[in-house]
Amino acid sequence: MSAQVLKVREKKAQKASSKIAFPLDGSPDQALDWARQLRDLVGCLKIGLELYVKAGPSVIESLRAVAPEPKLFLDLKLHDIPATVAKAAEAAAALGADFLTAHALAGPEALTAAVQAAGPKTKILAVTVLTSQNPLDFEELAPDYQLPGRWALLLAERALKAGCQGLVASPREVKALRENFGSAPFLVVPGIRPVGASIPDDDQKRVGTPKQALEDGADLLVVGRPLRLAPDIQVAARALALEMI
Repeated sequence: MSAQVLKVREKKAQKASSKIAFPLDGSPDQALDWARQLRDLVGCLKIGLELYVKAGPSVIESLRAVAPEPKLFLDLKLHDIPATVAKAAEAAAALGADFLTAHALAGPEALTAAVQAAGPKTKILAVTVLTSQNPLDFEELAPDYQLPGRWALLLAERALKAGCQGLVASPREVKALRENFGSAPFLVVPGIRPVGASIPDDDQKRVGTPKQALEDGADLLVVGRPLRLAPDIQVAARALALEMI
C-alpha cells in the first residue's frame, strides 16, 4: 500500500473516529484513565448513570481537564414529571453537556420542557427502545406494537414533535428512523459490535456492526465493551475507526 493511500486511509479513519462515543462506566479513576487514553481517538465521552451516581456532577470538570476536545454526553435517561425533567435538563446544560438523554416514554410535555430548559447548546436525545429489550418484552406491554421497531417509530415521532433534536435507537431501527424522519434528527446508536466481536454475558439483544449502522444513517455510535474488554483499548479504538470507513 502506497504512502499516499495510507495517508488517505488514515484521514478517513480520523474522521470516522469523531463518530464514536465511548461510555465511561466504572470508577471515577478508571473513567479518567480511559478519557486520557481515548481523548484523541473518539469524538464523544458518555457519562452514564453508574459513573454519575458514583462521582456526581464534578466528574464533568475532571473529564474536561484531561480530555477537553471530545464532546460530553450525559446519558441519564430522564423520565419524570415535566417540572422535574426541566430542572434536571437546565442543570445538565449548566454543566456543559453537549448531549442529554430523556426517555421518550416520559411524554411530549416532559420532552418539550427538557428542550426548552436545556437551551440551544445541549441537544436532547430521546431514548426510544433499549437495546436490551426484545420482541417478547412487548407482547404484554404493547400488543398493538409488539415489534420493537414499530414501538421505536411511534416514540420517535412523538419525541420529534415535542422538539427533541435527536433519538437513541438500536442498529435494528436506525434505517427506518432515517427513512421516516429524514436527515434532521441526530441518531445515536448503541449496541454496536465490531465484526467478529465476542462479548461475554452480553445483555444487549438488538445489535449491529459499525459500518452497517453508519450506512443506515447513524450519526454517533456508542461502543463500550468491545473497547473496554480489548487487550489494548487504543489499538481497539483505531481498529474500530478503520472498520467504519
